[in-house]
Amino acid sequence: MTMLLAQQTTQRSIGILVLVIVALGGVAYLVISARKGRAEVGSELELAANRKPYLDDDELETTKLDRSLLAAVGLLLLIAVTLPVYWLAEPGRQAGAVKHFDEKFVEAGLTIYEEGAQCVNCHAAEGVGGVATFVVTDEEGEFVDQVQWNAPALNTVLWRFSEEEVRYILDYGRPGTPMAAWGLPGGGPLTEQQVQQVIDYLWSVQLEPEEMTKEIDDAVSQVDSGLAERMLAVRQENEDKAEAYTEFSGTQKTVADLPLPDELSAGVDEDDEFEMARLDEADELQLGEILFNLPVAGGAYNCARCHVPGAAYGQGGETFEDLQYGAMGPRLQGIETRSTPNEHFDFIMTGSEDGVKYFSRSIGSGKMPGFGLNPNADVEGLPQLGPLGMFDPAQVWSLVTYERNLDRIPTANPDGAPQALPDDAQAVTGAATAEVTDTSASQAGSEGGAVPAGEGDLGESPEAEPAATADTVPTPDSVPTTAPNEEG
Repeated sequence: MTMLLAQQTTQRSIGILVLVIVALGGVAYLVISARKGRAEVGSELELAANRKPYLDDDELETTKLDRSLLAAVGLLLLIAVTLPVYWLAEPGRQAGAVKHFDEKFVEAGLTIYEEGAQCVNCHAAEGVGGVATFVVTDEEGEFVDQVQWNAPALNTVLWRFSEEEVRYILDYGRPGTPMAAWGLPGGGPLTEQQVQQVIDYLWSVQLEPEEMTKEIDDAVSQVDSGLAERMLAVRQENEDKAEAYTEFSGTQKTVADLPLPDELSAGVDEDDEFEMARLDEADELQLGEILFNLPVAGGAYNCARCHVPGAAYGQGGETFEDLQYGAMGPRLQGIETRSTPNEHFDFIMTGSEDGVKYFSRSIGSGKMPGFGLNPNADVEGLPQLGPLGMFDPAQVWSLVTYERNLDRIPTANPDGAPQALPDDAQAVTGAATAEVTDTSASQAGSEGGAVPAGEGDLGESPEAEPAATADTVPTPDSVPTTAPNEEG
């Protein structure tokens, strides 16, 4: 009974009231009938209802007929009024029922998150990111180290992964990381419905766009406030261009729809008035390094946690043979030889899709998230957070520029002295001298492959480390001799 009352709704209350009224009326009818009953006396002719003399024609065709017709008209009016009212109220009732069940699923998901699967132990309350103890072993399974693995924040996970990709991660986990398989398909304890309840809970804690943007902007500003101001100025310029482009084209446009340099439509003026604005190269290199190693939210925004072995637990740049774990993404050095800048930009914006080709000969697995566009936008039945992703296009271009210059960022000589730069590589030193509080630029370049990561979500994220500078760069023995496989 307590459970029934806890789940009470307006419709259920009305139904119970009607049931009580009908039940009381039935009892009253039985009591009255019993009291009005009379002893059976006389012959069958007197007792049989069908032998009893009935009303005469005068009474039948006047008062009796009038009462019957009035009752019929009353019933017709009742039906005529109640059916449209029911029809009008039904969509709202259905929507209320859906909302009610959604709330129940969120509550159940919260219970699983905090008490059942205890996701809270690694990802913290409300999915803000935390730390998990993890034992690193070698290929023989021998103990190497016990580390504190940074678990990424989950309050942005549905900004970069589709719901189906999140379900896959929950079902099968992230092998080689603290993220275990929780769904039945991967050998875990949670049923399909319980996994859905966890996903519904994650939807309820996703950050608003303004909160997410502020978190990133504040982190950049702490490193270089001047760079942050220039970044915001370019963002505003692109927003103004998107508004003008909307008026020009007659259809709604966002900053992600602005033409890239070689994609200008025939209807755009030759002065490229709608071309996407970018920072200059020096700023892009510095901002790209900052974003690549961004430590906030357990590393949920950065690339290093997947593309740099060991970055997820603060040992980025150690040899891959010693670490074994900590990188799911491919090497990023040489990406400029495998993709055009626009292909690179598009891939970071949208991420990979399972079984879908990207670049010239690579197949996606769905593990690489989209950082610039929300993969759940316009998907029927899902909450709509907005069409854009975690990074604006200018920030994505900064990552592209940084990653495509990793081979040009110098490494130290064996004696520790910095290498002399060729003239054409001087521009990249701006990024290497930035005060970035995370995995170094040189370490990142040594480990990654084609795109910024994110593939190790729901179980992976980097720990903050000092950035490399032109005077302090990793030695050659910090470069892994074995790299992770290509994405996909």
